[in-house]
Amino acid sequence: MKTVLITGGTDGIGRGIALSCLQKGCQVIAVGSSAEKGQRLMAEADFLGKGAQLTFLQADLSLVSENRRIIKQVSNQVPNLDALVLCAASLRPQKAYSETKEGHEFTFSLYYLSRYVLCFGLKELLEKSSNPLILNVCAPGMKGKVHWNDIQMKEKYDGQSAQFHGSRLNDLLGVSFTEKDSVKKIRYLLFNPMAARTPGAAKMGEGNPFMKVMMKLYYRLAGKDVEEIVALLETLIHKLPASNSNGSGLYAYKLEQPVDLRMGTFEKEDARRLDEITAGMLHQI
Repeated sequence: MKTVLITGGTDGIGRGIALSCLQKGCQVIAVGSSAEKGQRLMAEADFLGKGAQLTFLQADLSLVSENRRIIKQVSNQVPNLDALVLCAASLRPQKAYSETKEGHEFTFSLYYLSRYVLCFGLKELLEKSSNPLILNVCAPGMKGKVHWNDIQMKEKYDGQSAQFHGSRLNDLLGVSFTEKDSVKKIRYLLFNPMAARTPGAAKMGEGNPFMKVMMKLYYRLAGKDVEEIVALLETLIHKLPASNSNGSGLYAYKLEQPVDLRMGTFEKEDARRLDEITAGMLHQI
């Protein structure tokens, strides 16, 4: 029986993946911030006759300490991990700059820092599996630059820009993880679901009436239901080889279309620079 850990596993795409994995006989560990949504997911699992296969862990993944707690708890609970699925994110742009109690900007901490901690913290557990995978649901290949002098977007804060910036940081996380991975066993997939019709998608563009109307129209015309996204993902993952044409375990897709890893957003020197900055931050906690 395969074991899959899913952050953001009680809502949207994460929930869809969790239910699909349960139906395929996997042991699923779903991590979410809402106890109510966790109970709802467990009720769905019970209805499917899969309740014994599901574990719900409540956690605030915007906190490094909570990510470390989850790593420790999961490591004590299962002998190996076949897949780590990273979906936790807040699609509602923050109206104003907001810090966690650990002193990090909220979007930066939930959307990037949490994923960094979990990827490296669960690496050994993943390597105990025969064909491990990290699936990072973000938005790979977006054009733009990293704000090196303001990595957490504290100056002239804009919630939408912070989200876009987080996607660029996740591109570099994928690069740094696979570059530092000497074992070369884990496949790392950056996946952009584009216009997935999820409850969170309805919150995009809040605070900007024009953007909200445009996003609503875009999702109506170009959007895909969660079930379609999950089915596409399963097909894509099944086709992924152990390494890509560059000999790396890193892949990036917008739906079924591959993203060119030669884009500037995947620059290796930038990935090393970000990794050093992130490691320095975590050392202080």
